[in-house]
This record gives sequence, C-alpha cells and structure tokens, in this order.
Amino acid sequence: MTKLSEAAMVAMRDVVGLREGEEVLIVTNFEGDVFPVARAIFDVTKELKGRPTMAVQEMKTTYTYAERLVLETIKAEPDVIVSLSANKMGKDPQGLMVGYVGKDGRKYDHIFDKLIDGDKRIRGFWSPTTSVEMFERCVALDYKEMQATAQRLKKAFEGAKEVHVKAPGGTDAYISIKGRRPMLDDGNFRLPGMGGNLPAGEVFISPAIAGVSGTIVFDGTVDLVPDAVIPKKPVKVVLKDGYVDKVTGGVEAKGLLKVIEKGEAMAREKGLKDEERNARHIGELGIGINYKAKMTGNLLEDEKVGRTVHFAIGANYDNDANAMIHQDCLVMRPNMWVDNKLVMKDGKLLV
Repeated sequence: MTKLSEAAMVAMRDVVGLREGEEVLIVTNFEGDVFPVARAIFDVTKELKGRPTMAVQEMKTTYTYAERLVLETIKAEPDVIVSLSANKMGKDPQGLMVGYVGKDGRKYDHIFDKLIDGDKRIRGFWSPTTSVEMFERCVALDYKEMQATAQRLKKAFEGAKEVHVKAPGGTDAYISIKGRRPMLDDGNFRLPGMGGNLPAGEVFISPAIAGVSGTIVFDGTVDLVPDAVIPKKPVKVVLKDGYVDKVTGGVEAKGLLKVIEKGEAMAREKGLKDEERNARHIGELGIGINYKAKMTGNLLEDEKVGRTVHFAIGANYDNDANAMIHQDCLVMRPNMWVDNKLVMKDGKLLV
C-alpha cells in the first residue's frame, strides 16, 4: 500500500468510520494537487465496500459559485461527503439569496452546511488546497492523543466568558465567548452531523457578535485569495466597536484589505447588509493541535500547527454572523488566558 493509499484508508476507515454500503460523494477538481487524493479516497471507499461517486467541477474560489449539478448531488444526501477542492467548493446561490432552514431552526447559506449542521444527516471532511505530501504526512496518525488534547481545551473554554490573547508580535486582544460553545476538529467524524478538515487538529470557537477588542498582529500565514502567504512584514489589524477598522503593514496587509473590501462589495451588490458588515467581523478563534503539521504557506495545514492560534475575519461557525469571506490568519507563540487563567504560554499548552 502506498503512503497516499494508507492515508486515504485512515481517513475513511478511522476518521469517517465508513460502513459497508454507504454512499460517498467526492467533490474535487483537476487543478492543483487534489485529484490524486480524491482518486485514492475513491479506491479505498470501494475496498471498504462503500459506494463512491466522484463529481469533478472547475476550480472555485471564495468569490465563485459551485456548479448547480454539484449542489443538486449534495441535496441527494449521501451518507458521506468528501470535498477535495483546489481552492473552495464554491458558494450556493440559493443559500445566499433565500437560505435553507435546518431542523435546528437556524438559517444556512449553503446546502452542505444545512445538511451537516442543521439536519445532521451527513458527515464527512473537507481538505481545500491539500497536497499529496501534506495528506500523507498529516493524516496517517494516531488520533487518540489529539482527541484527548482537544477535550482538555474544550473543557477550558466551556462556560467561560472571556479570552485574552497576547503575543510577542504585538497581538493584544480580548475575545468575548460568553454563551459560545467550543468546537473540535479532532479527526472524529464517525457520526451524522460530524465533520471537519483533514489534516485535522484544532479547537475553535466563534466569538460573541462584535465581541473582540484590541489589536491582532498576524505574523504567521495570512489567507488571501486565491493563495495564502507567510507575510514578510506582519499584518496589523486594529479593531473598533468589535469590527476591523485598520489594516496596516506591507504588501500582504494591502492584499488582506483588498479581500475584505471585495467581500463587502459582493454582499453590497446583492443587498446583503449583514454580510457586508460581517466582512470585518472576527468570526473565529482557533488553536492548532496537530504536531505533524508544519508552516508551509498552505493555510489548511498551517492553522493546525501547534504553538499557534488563528483568527478568522468574516463568517463565523455559529451561523449568526454570515459573510462572503472567512479569512484565517495566524498569530505565533501566543500567550492565552481564559477567564484570567493562563492556558497557553509562548505557544505551549498548559492544560
């Protein structure tokens, strides 16, 4: 068995827990390095006596729509959906303009989110921009230790009111998390309603609406469109009234501001006032816990790197602050307090 086949087997057997006869939809592209991974997933699904179907569409970005036929195939509710996109799966026009109401009573702007989060009818994983080398190195691992770490972090966040993040690069931010629940991307996607990235390895939480104050300095990977970059000069983001006010630094700062402004413009063109405002919202605080991950300039892997945290500008995961963008950006060697208790020092977890 090749390294790629081994990683694909771990993904489908151990992470997803594929059962005989289950239907698996694999959405992918020919662009980038994702198609060989998709083919490996297809092959091991057959080996595990699942029923795979592959849908190949043109590469999409955060600004473009998924193909109608892809969205219609998702609506067929296969047991497992695997998204292996060279960039993004693509937006859902019906979801953006009309929306879907899940069984949980919440409104979703993509059919995939409605089925996995709102209805809990499907499960799966998504690996946008993965490479064969990354998938081989970061997916074929023992998830027990990662899941134990994730549970300890989850416990630290549960019921807490505020997080304070301070880092040598200049970050000094306070994050309200009152009433928010921590979420895990820990490689356990075995039941309907479960899913996350592969490579896995983060604990994340959506801050309260307009609940972040202070300054964030991104001295790790910054998510631009279509590619993420490791900035030559740190990107400084100043928050005002809970939203991004100023973005300064070098060329990467200009690039991030351009992405934010593009997200605002797309929402404005469609008359989506909340989405326009939320292009400057802080939608996520995440902590990397995959110690096989390393900094490569590919955000899918970089946000899982140990001793880092990341913030996302744009949409959140509680689906009450939707936006046209969700740009993850990293802070290196952070110190983090949860309700004044130190839980991370110089990037090292103390829980």
